[in-house]
Parts: sequence; structure tokens; C-alpha cells
Amino acid sequence: MHELGLCDALLRMVKDIAAKEELSRVEKITLEIGELSGVLPAYMADCWVAVTDRTEYQDTKLEIETVPGVARCLDCEEEFRIDLNSMRCPHCRGDKLMPVSGNDMTVREIEAW
Repeated sequence: MHELGLCDALLRMVKDIAAKEELSRVEKITLEIGELSGVLPAYMADCWVAVTDRTEYQDTKLEIETVPGVARCLDCEEEFRIDLNSMRCPHCRGDKLMPVSGNDMTVREIEAW
């Protein structure tokens, strides 16, 4: 479960930003998690609760938005939302695919004062 390590790194990053910007409270963090990233949103939510427990960030809300996984077929050049169960191009049935979006995790917003 690498989500625990990701949440730990996220917490350290937020602490650093809060200290540098002299913020007194971090209300909410919004993450964008791609369907192709290998990161499970439900695990991230659970791990966030664990890593912030009994810290000054235990009431900081973690909001997670899922970014669709889009791929390009290298055979026919079509772009499409990928079906993780088939991993084939719906147009030509090719299996040589390149991710276009949805393969990363991004901190979109930190709401703080």
C-alpha cells in the first residue's frame, strides 16, 4: 500500500508550505488522482486519516477528484477513455497504447489561511 507513503509525503509537503507561508490553518487539500496512476482514492482517504491522526492536521479535509484515464492507440492514432479491464483500443482492438492523461497525481489546491 504505497498510498500510506504518499500521504506521509503529502503531509510533510503541506507542513513545509504552511511554515514557509506562515499559515495558521489548512482547511482542505484537493488532490487530482488519475485512473491510470496506480493510486487508489479510497486508500488515500483512509491513509490520510491515519497519518494526520493526533496532529494539527487531523481536521484538514482531503478532497479527491478522479481524472479519467485517456490513451492513444499507436496503431490507429485514436484517443479514447481507456477501459482498465480490456486495455485494448475500442476502434481497432490494438493493444499498443500510450497514456495521454490520467496517469498522475496532482495537488490542485490547498485551502488555508
